[in-house]
Order: sequence, then C-alpha cells, then structure tokens
Amino acid sequence: MINSSQRYTLYAIRYTLLKKFFGLGRGLESLIPAKTTKVVPKIQDNVFYIEINKIKPNPNQPRRDFDKDGLKELAASIKKYGILQPLLVSKIETETDKGLNVEYELIAGERRLRAAKIAGLPHVPAIIKDNFDESRLKLEVSLVENLQREDLNPVEEAEAYNRLASEFNLTQKEIAAKVAKSREVVANAVRILTLPVDIKEALRAGKIARTHARALLAFKDEIKQREVFKQILAGNFAVREVESAAKEHRVAQEPAAPVINPRFQELQQNLSKNLGAAVFIKSGASGGSIVIKFANLEELNTIAKTILD
Repeated sequence: MINSSQRYTLYAIRYTLLKKFFGLGRGLESLIPAKTTKVVPKIQDNVFYIEINKIKPNPNQPRRDFDKDGLKELAASIKKYGILQPLLVSKIETETDKGLNVEYELIAGERRLRAAKIAGLPHVPAIIKDNFDESRLKLEVSLVENLQREDLNPVEEAEAYNRLASEFNLTQKEIAAKVAKSREVVANAVRILTLPVDIKEALRAGKIARTHARALLAFKDEIKQREVFKQILAGNFAVREVESAAKEHRVAQEPAAPVINPRFQELQQNLSKNLGAAVFIKSGASGGSIVIKFANLEELNTIAKTILD
C-alpha cells in the first residue's frame, strides 16, 4: 500500500511525462498537427559574380552616348550600396592552346558595367542566359532594355525604334507593346529621323529640346526649317513661337481656295451632288475648266461610271 504522499508524487511524475511527450498544457494544436500548405518555390535565375574584365561589351549596343557625370554618380552609389540589379550576359567559350577560355558578352546593363569599372569593382553580379546565342536576339533585348530607360536622348530613342522596325519587321504597335508606351509616342519619336543631319546632331547634343524638334517638323520647307533652327540656337524662339511660326508658314503655303463664279455656283453644286465628289468650275477670258476631286481609284471609278452611264 502506498500512502497519499507517495500517490501525489506518482501523479506529479505522470503529469510531467505526459506534458513532455504529448505537449499537455499547450492546447489542442500540440496534439493535432495543423494543416500545412506546401509552398512550391519559384524558379529564379541564378546570379553569379563574374570577373569584370571577362565581360565584353555588346557590339550591337544601340546606345552610344553615356553621360559622364551620370556615370560618376552611379559609380558612387555602387560603391556605397553595390549593384542592385544584376547584369544580363551570355557565355562565350573558345578553345585555345591553354584550354577552354570562358568570356561573357553583355546583353543588358552597359551603364552599370561602366559605372562598376569606375568604382573599381573586381566582380559584378550577372545572370547568364545561354539561350541568347543569336546576335539578332541580343540586339532586340538591348534595344528594348535601352528604350525602357528614361535618360535616352531623342535621337537615340528614334534610332532604336527604327532598328526594331527595320531589322525585326515590327510594326509601331508591336514596338509600343514591347516598351510599354503608346503607338503615338513611337510614331512621333521616329519622325525626328526625317530632320536634317545638323538639326539631329544638335538635338543629340542637347542644344535644342525634343519639343523644338517636333515643332520644326511642322515646316515642310527645309530652308524655312533651317532659318527657324538658327533662331532657336540663338535663343530667339521659344517652343510656342516655333509652333506659331510653323502654323503661319503652313497656311501661307496652302493654295488659295478657288474663286467661284456666281454664274456657275448652282451648276457646280448640282454636279457635285450627282457625281458624289467635289467639283470646281473655273472660267477665264479664253475659256475654263471643270476640276473633279477624288481621294482614291475606287472613287475615280465611281465618278467615271456615273459620267459614262
């Protein structure tokens, strides 16, 4: 027989063991395992640290102008915080007398690479894309990557759009979708390439603004265009003044509306109604002429059929 004191001691030992092995005292969650949701990790690109002198620039890099002060600022930021966005490269392996030589060709991130060199970094983080082995694909990625930046000058931007259109047979709508901009933005940018070379170089160098260049496009007469361009360089024309001058020039160049002889006004209206096209009757001392306007061959065929029938 055990006494009450011994029985209390046994109960205490039993309670301790139950608490240790079954989590007694921690609620039902300790006895009934909670349902767990299995998280499938996302497949991500691996980042490698590559020797900076093993990375070669992309020969098809569409960008040529890099602001020196901007690169110095980026280099200072890299020294302090490191490169926050890895470069994109492709691996190039070549057989040599000494064995396999491995280098990397830059696909995207030349500005970061240049700033890293200024900062004196021996290695840079990069993602290796082995499927970027075709030069055309590399070029397309470089063009799109540059166009998504905000610090391209207008001529570089226009040339990049033009290359995407001419070398990859992309429409302006398809280009706009790739760079997340509207088709109108792409169309207006490409028009800059129709400017004379010296005006484009002034735009590239920042001597005139993008808005000035767009206003100059309104001049169809190149002589007048250059005249206004010189005034802009001299600081005599603001953008609104260029636009106003372009509008006045365009109105002056438009042919004057034909003067309608009151004698033929009713006849002209009847002909226009019957033919379904604009008709103008011109008369003079030695005779006159009837001018019938049409927009396309289909309209011309309709007019001719109406007259002949």
